[in-house]
Amino acid sequence: MICGILLLRPGARDKHTTHPRDEINYILSGTGYLQVMGESVKIEKGMVYYVSKDVEHHFYGNDETLVVLCMFGGGKPFPLSD
Repeated sequence: MICGILLLRPGARDKHTTHPRDEINYILSGTGYLQVMGESVKIEKGMVYYVSKDVEHHFYGNDETLVVLCMFGGGKPFPLSD
């Protein structure tokens, strides 16, 4: 398993791309939206979301810094952001 923290400040663009690993996202703080395959869901602290591998998704619409614990299936590490 690979874990990382995503910090998304208001107005910043989430650079999530599709990837070859299943992903679980745990919202540590903040609110906003998660778009998965064109459908959006409201997110807030304490919620958990699963995204299958190779599926388009990104976070957006946060008015405060969004902090997400991202957990991926095994394999070599890859960057969550630049």
